[in-house]
Amino acid sequence: MLQRTSGRPVDIDTPIFVAFVRWLLRVACLPVLMVLVILEPLVTIVLGALALLGLLTTLFFYLVGPPEFPVWTMLALSLGFAIALVPYHALIRLLSSRASYTS
Repeated sequence: MLQRTSGRPVDIDTPIFVAFVRWLLRVACLPVLMVLVILEPLVTIVLGALALLGLLTTLFFYLVGPPEFPVWTMLALSLGFAIALVPYHALIRLLSSRASYTS
């Protein structure tokens, strides 16, 4: 239990402590959010390009390449690059909602 200078105890569930922890979390989320937002166009372009390039490579090697080419593995990898954008954008949305929380 923490002690104030006035002698009253400060519990974890007091409104002042809860407000302080929320403010601290907002302040901690801002730098992470700024980096994610700044890198968002680059991440989107790179992951989208890798997904498209993987899909086109798979189609090319499926049509004219060797018969033992791992088609399903390449398709899964390309789909994985495209799906990786979903949690990235969800993290940006989550941190931006936490950073703008006002109550």
